[in-house]
Amino acid sequence: MLKKGIGFRPTGFIVILLIISCSSSIPKIEYVPTNDYHLDQYLYQVDLTKIEKDRAMVSLECKDLGQDRVIFHFPKTIPGTYKELDYGEMIDSIIATDSEGKRLTSIKIGKNSFEISNAKDLSTISYWVNDTWDHPKAKTRIWPMGGTNIEDSLNFVVNASGWFGFFDGLEIVPLEISFLVPEGMNSFSALPLKESTGQRLKFKARDYHHLIDCPIMISRPDTSTFMVANTKVFIESYHANGERGFADVIKKEIQPSMDAVSGFIDSLPVDEYHFILYLRDGKAFMEVMRSKEVGLFKKIKTAWSNLSLLGAGALEHGNSSFYVLSDFGDTSFTSMIKRVALHEFMHIITPLNLHSEQIGNFDYVDPKMSKHLWLYEGITEYFANLILVRSGLITEREFFSEKIRDKISRAQHYPEKKIPFTEMSKNVFDKKYGRHYWQVYERGALIGLLLDIEIIRLTDGRKTLKDIILELSDQYGPEESFDEEEFFDEFTALVHPDLRQWFSEHIEGKVPLDIEGGLAQIGVEYSKKGKHDVPKRIFSDYGTKTRVFSFGKYREIKKVGKKDKRGFQIGDQVNTSKLDSLLYDDHGYPFQEGTIVDINVKRDDEFIEISHTLEYKDQKYKHRLLRKKDPTKTQAKYYSVWKGS
Repeated sequence: MLKKGIGFRPTGFIVILLIISCSSSIPKIEYVPTNDYHLDQYLYQVDLTKIEKDRAMVSLECKDLGQDRVIFHFPKTIPGTYKELDYGEMIDSIIATDSEGKRLTSIKIGKNSFEISNAKDLSTISYWVNDTWDHPKAKTRIWPMGGTNIEDSLNFVVNASGWFGFFDGLEIVPLEISFLVPEGMNSFSALPLKESTGQRLKFKARDYHHLIDCPIMISRPDTSTFMVANTKVFIESYHANGERGFADVIKKEIQPSMDAVSGFIDSLPVDEYHFILYLRDGKAFMEVMRSKEVGLFKKIKTAWSNLSLLGAGALEHGNSSFYVLSDFGDTSFTSMIKRVALHEFMHIITPLNLHSEQIGNFDYVDPKMSKHLWLYEGITEYFANLILVRSGLITEREFFSEKIRDKISRAQHYPEKKIPFTEMSKNVFDKKYGRHYWQVYERGALIGLLLDIEIIRLTDGRKTLKDIILELSDQYGPEESFDEEEFFDEFTALVHPDLRQWFSEHIEGKVPLDIEGGLAQIGVEYSKKGKHDVPKRIFSDYGTKTRVFSFGKYREIKKVGKKDKRGFQIGDQVNTSKLDSLLYDDHGYPFQEGTIVDINVKRDDEFIEISHTLEYKDQKYKHRLLRKKDPTKTQAKYYSVWKGS
């Protein structure tokens, strides 16, 4: 099912367009059907060969409702977005007709609902769908990953929430969707394709929840596949400039981390999984931003008119995820999907197979949020990073000294002594709480790490967080929901009675997380701040600077420091993600002063090596994490259990 957008943050200069907001209150809709109220099947038709003013026409056959008055809704929000989106604002009006083609009275009530009167013989509803990506009302409110894109004869992004409505109370009725598509186009989705005949594509969904859970992209094909354990993984991409071959590039980037999942979980709960990607073309934009001939005013104007390129992210679903990324002609989009894909994929555990009734029976009209975002997002983010370090794709230093350190630093902004995490989660639509939503990836991941350690401690290494989550996932699965209020008790019963107090204090309560004490259980020393002797940074401490607009793993040198005699040249490109590994060992300890290392540099499409001698400096630090060199027997045992070794 689900998800949010993860902000694109390769550098501090990226503008994130995924804004938490709060729309007006939901109107009270009094609606009680007058007699038997049912529909055998929603029969939708969409003609994508006749696009007008960036809009597509949708028609719904809906006979035999037998009501004097019916309410037709579009979602106020959808699972996993944690903000109000108001998809109904993209539907200007609906045309309701009876079996003789006579128009029935319909009015819009609120932002997302339509009322149809004298509807005893209602037969058809038709309406135009607006493109949210380009619409002034929607392009900064509705995340592109959850929106609609209508590019005539080129690309169509069909997130069902923006295309298809439902009748009040009839969300569990089956649906059939028929698309007439331009010649040469194909569909990419986890939704079962019932029929494909010429330019006609027909999909079948078991109910509205299933439809919402399966985004569809229609374009010319660029695909690749591979297997992860028992799951077939599809990569289905579209590049705005029409080029192909990107699916294979993306496969090369993400397959190692996907393979690592099979070492973490023996058998995956889905037979297939779809990565669906739209790649925006930002090459011309980046040429302007990097040009020495272009003035500052024009660069500011160019950035303002291309804000959509500076926002990116993904929305997760049960067995697919949809991405909108920007290709700046470097490695930025591959770097991002490499980071994000594993997180999205791990949602196949939570919330697909472990969720409360707020998600399992989502209310699209008057949505109620779950208080367990720590589970759906925090644990998922933690597991994604744990898989990387367990599989050796990142070192212990990268896990603790970079990823966890950064999360500790950003988690400091959460008012943990004022707002319990469950309270924030439950009320995330309110501005007071919604502004802290991003903490589900920061503080939420720390909750996952410390909870894992606490479970190991309480069971003396017999169980881990993964064991408990998988046990609960097997118990519930995708069709059954756990009780929102009893979940902490149920979780505790699988571990140790003392765990209930931990939940009460740190997730339901306002007791700060004990980062130092928790990490000490596995022999990792945490120090909030202090001073130490460390190697000088390879660029900044020598006056050498890289370009601000270098978003990928390779950063271009724009200035060589006057005292930098190592041989760098303007235009050299360096993989900055590897620089710390030249200064520190895999556990985070610095190499000895005077050590000579080689820096790999890309110069004029050739790779050369530049020698660097480590020099030390006295420096202040915040949030230092180091694995003890002489852990106790218990610490070593718990660390081994945590690492899965």
